Order: sequence, then structure tokens, then C-alpha cells
Amino acid sequence: MGAENKIARFMQGSRALRFLLPLSLILIALGVILLFFNAATANYVETTATVTGVVEIDTTDITEYETSFSFTVGGTNYTGSFSINERKNIGDTITVYYNPDNPSEVTNSKDNLLFAIISLVLGGGLLVLSIVITVRNFSKYKKLDNQVLDDAVLEEYRNRPLSEEEVEYYCSLSGPMLKPGYLVEDKNRRPVFEAINTKNVPVVPREFQFVNHYSGKTTTHKVTRPADVGDNSVFSTTSTIKFDGVNIWDYLHNAGIRIKTDLTSILPRIRYTILLAGEQIARVETSSKYVHEEDEENKTIKIPVERYYYRIWTRELDLDLLFLAVFAISETNQTVVE
Repeated sequence: MGAENKIARFMQGSRALRFLLPLSLILIALGVILLFFNAATANYVETTATVTGVVEIDTTDITEYETSFSFTVGGTNYTGSFSINERKNIGDTITVYYNPDNPSEVTNSKDNLLFAIISLVLGGGLLVLSIVITVRNFSKYKKLDNQVLDDAVLEEYRNRPLSEEEVEYYCSLSGPMLKPGYLVEDKNRRPVFEAINTKNVPVVPREFQFVNHYSGKTTTHKVTRPADVGDNSVFSTTSTIKFDGVNIWDYLHNAGIRIKTDLTSILPRIRYTILLAGEQIARVETSSKYVHEEDEENKTIKIPVERYYYRIWTRELDLDLLFLAVFAISETNQTVVE
């Protein structure tokens, strides 16, 4: 679980690896190809050929012309033909390049060495830049990873009885179907935190009002999924959503939030241990729609769902970062988070 998920999270958060590195490799490969073809035609000789025939070729996008020509080298006549976009008339002259060792090998252009050099230099520069950014991101993630306590300590924390200081909360989907938000209640069903979706789902970006009923603070945030803007990421189309223009996991990681996932616990429920600066601040567990014990006794639907419904146990009074972590898990549809 650990290694694979760390790599995925690291890749999701690193634009250098996702964009700059592939682009640099493409440019370097293009430069190498251009160098190869330039070397192959470097000794080709320029000459003037006479057009001997023109045949129009219809294509779906543009009209091309199969242009036949002839030229003379050392008293010997050679012929050839090219497909070009410009219409020529019989008797017109065109520039061609031939192999002096075998004049029957002819081309209508010589690869420009300058393009190859530019492609290689630009690709090499982007490669160095992507390596520098990647090393910096790796150092950042490694520093945050070192804040996460070992599994033995986390397991003890997960399994210990609730303390008097810990409060149980329930996070559920809330609001109209076209504008779903989130509601966090305590065991007495009193609202303590809300994420109110103020715009319909098709609107990009979506806008949420985060309401902390403890502090009385209300803040507005914009949430955009890559799928909303046509980003065909190789990763999950929802795993890299942006929160106020920043990758939501980068936002949480930079704030010191780390999350450990327990996939082996009371399946099909999934448990998450949320840490802030290396200290456990909450236990989160996927839940059924009917979380309250008295409701579960009267309902037949008890199987936990993949997202939207969570039970939370915490001693934290500041719910802003804690709720945002739960929001990220649900909104990104993440099963495994580290």
C-alpha cells in the first residue's frame, strides 16, 4: 500500500514529472531524430530540376500535387517526384537535393541542423528544470513523511478506547441534488460544520461556503476538478482537484496534514488516521448512511459507502483543517491516502 500510493501522490503533486519531464524527453528525442536525418542528408547537393508533370491529389484538408521532375548530373538524366502543396506548371523549376554518391536518391529539403540544436538545448534545459523541481518536491514530501509516526504507534492510537476529551462527529452529504454539500453533526445531531454548495454542479468552478458553527467563521472556496476543464490526466480525474487554485493535497500537505489509511480494518469500512505536524488529531471511518446507533437498529442499510459518509473522533476544537481533510478524501474519491 505505502510505496505505490506515495509514488502516485508524489506524481499527482509534481507538475515537473507530469508535464515538464515528458515534454523535455519529447524535445530531446525530436532533436536526436533531426540530427539523424541531418547526418543522412548532410552531404546532399543542391540542384535545379525541371517540372515534367503535375497531378492534383484531393485530400480531406488540403489539395496536394504529385509533381514529377528531372535533373541532370554529370551528363546523366535523373527523374523523381514529390507530393507538394504548391501547384507548379510543366517547365517550372524547383530546388531538389541529391546524393552525390547515388543521384537517384533525392529529397526536396535538407533537415535544418539549427532546429535539431534548438530542440536538444530546449529539451535539455527543461529536463534539468524538471529534475530540480522534482528534487525539491521530493525533499518536501520526504520531510512531511518523516512526521508520520510508525504503524505500531498508529495502530495503538486507532484501537484505543475513546477518551473523555474525544468527541464523535458525523459527516454526511447534504443539500439539494444539484448542489450537494456536506454537514458535520455531533452525536446530538447539532450542526458543527457545513460546506454549502452555492452553485449547481455543472458550474465551473464549484463554490462552497465553509461554515464553522463553533467559531462562527464563514469562508468561501472554489473547487475545480481536472475533468471540469478537460485535463486528461493519466491519474484519476478527481484525485487532483484544486482548492482555491491549488492542488488540494498540496494544500493539506503544506499545512502539515498527513493521512494514514487502514485498509485491513473492519472491511468494508475504511479507517483514516489524520495527523497534523506529526501529532494524531483524528480518526475517521467510512460509515453507512444511518450512522446514529438508534437509526442503525431500525434500518437495513448498514453497509458503508465509498464516499460522503464518515464518522470522526477527535479532540480538536479547530475543525477547519480536519474537515478539509475529510472533504478531500470524499471529493477526490480516494480509497488510499498517505
